[in-house]
Amino acid sequence: MSDGFLTRKKTILVALNSDTPDKSPKGYVDEPLLPLIVLINNHQDYVTTSSCSGRICTYLEGLESSTDETVTETDSGETKDEQDQDDDEEEEASKGYEENTSLAAVEAAKRAKGGQWLYVSHDPVVFPDQVSQQNDPRWIVEMLFGPEAHRVVTMEEQEGKEGMRTIDMARSQLVYFKFEPMILHIEAATPGAAKTFLNHSLFSGYRNSGILPSTKRTMLAIRSTLKLDAPIAYIPSSTSSSTTGSTTGTGEEKIYLMVSLSYLRVLIDLSNDKFRMNVAQMARFEERLTKHLLTAENVTPKKVGDQGGEWEDKEARKERKRREGMLKQEETAKARAEKKKAAAEAAAEAARKAAADAAVAGTGSTAAMTTEDKTATIS
Repeated sequence: MSDGFLTRKKTILVALNSDTPDKSPKGYVDEPLLPLIVLINNHQDYVTTSSCSGRICTYLEGLESSTDETVTETDSGETKDEQDQDDDEEEEASKGYEENTSLAAVEAAKRAKGGQWLYVSHDPVVFPDQVSQQNDPRWIVEMLFGPEAHRVVTMEEQEGKEGMRTIDMARSQLVYFKFEPMILHIEAATPGAAKTFLNHSLFSGYRNSGILPSTKRTMLAIRSTLKLDAPIAYIPSSTSSSTTGSTTGTGEEKIYLMVSLSYLRVLIDLSNDKFRMNVAQMARFEERLTKHLLTAENVTPKKVGDQGGEWEDKEARKERKRREGMLKQEETAKARAEKKKAAAEAAAEAARKAAADAAVAGTGSTAAMTTEDKTATIS
């Protein structure tokens, strides 16, 4: 285990324990992941460097990828734009400074290319009631496209128009609906430790996991196959826009839906189901790591901080305080029970002694009375 790993782990754990927001868009670790992150960071061979518990989002791709003459696929089956996003995540994850930094870097990188996250939710979508849906059928557009919703042209609004059939899709910007399951980036102390963790991840259903190539650090990406990507809309290329009249007249290009509003509802339903599967898979993963990986001999010992005092993870400290409180309550209850038992035993002993004394006294009185009777008879 290198000194560099220990130093980076200490830096990360101190940052996690701080009240200062991290560099992620949310500013803090996703709450559903906290137990798993605490568990992993308590192991001496691992430290989490970035994480996401899962999310539903819509993403408008940047101009850089959409203006290529061809859309190429990588060996993994991803488009070049998707792999660039993953590469951004993995490169940032390998830096390993504090939780969620990679997600913030991806946001910045995508915006630099012209991309934009239109909607992001780390929880399942809650649907409005039926009356609200009927009164405002575009509610789903307002939600998924956010501040750009006014630019969206639905399929129903496109009926009878020629624009849809003359658009060069290969040169247009696409809007994707995405469900992204839990992802963890973890630095391991050694390649052997990384392989062990990877095996547990694969066994728990995270089939899209792997060890990231790096000459400086041993990094893992833990991912499942629950991911969902679907193109749902597009912005025509500038050439097509000029011939189809797709601009609004205010300098903003329209966003054309490629699917119906009811299909968007189907995508959200599927994603909500995947969210539930994602949470269940996380619970199984945590259970396996607890049972097979985290043992007494490989739990990270408490470290000495810069001021000479001990420091520990915020959640670990909370759990320790809870255990200490419960132990103190148990000890107090036990002491009270023992004191009560001792008092009861003392009372019983006193009662037995009093009864014995009374019995002895009674026997003496009877003997004295018998002697007096005998004397009276002789007289």
